[in-house]
Amino acid sequence: MGARQFGAVLAVVVCLTAAVGGPGVTAAASQTATPDVTADTIILDVQVHENGTATWAVAYRTRLDDGETAAAFESLRDDVENNSTEYTDQFTDRMASTIASAERATGRNMTGENYTVDAEIRQFPQRYGVVTYSFQWHRFADTAGDRLRIGDAIGGLPLDDKTRLLISWPQSYEATAIRPPPDEERNGTAVWIGELTFGRDEPRIVVAPPATGPQVPWRAVGAAVGALGVLGAAVAGGWWLYRREEVGDPNDDMPEELLSNEERVLRLLERRGGRVKQKAIVEELGWTEAKTSQVVGSLREQGKIESFRLGRENVLALPQEEL
Repeated sequence: MGARQFGAVLAVVVCLTAAVGGPGVTAAASQTATPDVTADTIILDVQVHENGTATWAVAYRTRLDDGETAAAFESLRDDVENNSTEYTDQFTDRMASTIASAERATGRNMTGENYTVDAEIRQFPQRYGVVTYSFQWHRFADTAGDRLRIGDAIGGLPLDDKTRLLISWPQSYEATAIRPPPDEERNGTAVWIGELTFGRDEPRIVVAPPATGPQVPWRAVGAAVGALGVLGAAVAGGWWLYRREEVGDPNDDMPEELLSNEERVLRLLERRGGRVKQKAIVEELGWTEAKTSQVVGSLREQGKIESFRLGRENVLALPQEEL
């Protein structure tokens, strides 16, 4: 089976479980009319370890923005807790087929184990129901030589507009090649946002092992420089506040040079009515796309912004207040 074919097999597994109530509907559950819950977002989170094993978490997020959806998810959550084996058994069977296909295509002996399922309600900051399947995929990455080569096990994978793929590598490693260019790259993680179909030899990530020999303590140097920068900003900020109070300046806006990168993005969003294309941030702030993606990713992780696709554009928005 070719790379594109077994990438499609994984996509089928994801799609089949997108109605997250489906995999675990037992006879007993069916009799109690446990409803299916359709995911709004699917996150494929792949954490690759130094030995080539990958810890996978496939999360199906459903926004609980009305009473009917919330009640349906609560019923599903109870069903997952009471019949977790039914859910994991069906997911395990589907992933076993994917792993076997990847094994034939790559020539590496692969296994999957430690399959689990969990259902819970989280805040992102909106209220979401999340069903997460987790497992270990052994020999997912190629460890031949002195580098990790990641991605050949899922070559040709298509992502629909609901799906995101996150691939992370060990923090001490450095990426030397990533293709295609990710939508975001931050803290040892590459992120691709669908709708997207990878080429036959994509995605591909090559990471180098930690360097050997005497090392300059750059982390300590960076911390010292950062501390000096914070001190300088504090002094400048105090002077500005003093001047504003002295002259009675009614303008509450902090000077641009005293804002952090995250604050500059949030200010731009507020001035644009709470929604703006990511490309507009690149143009207005004069940043590179890589820097913009890093700042946007940090804000998203903190729950301060949301993002969605509009055609081929990435649109950022301030979170809506919960009702």
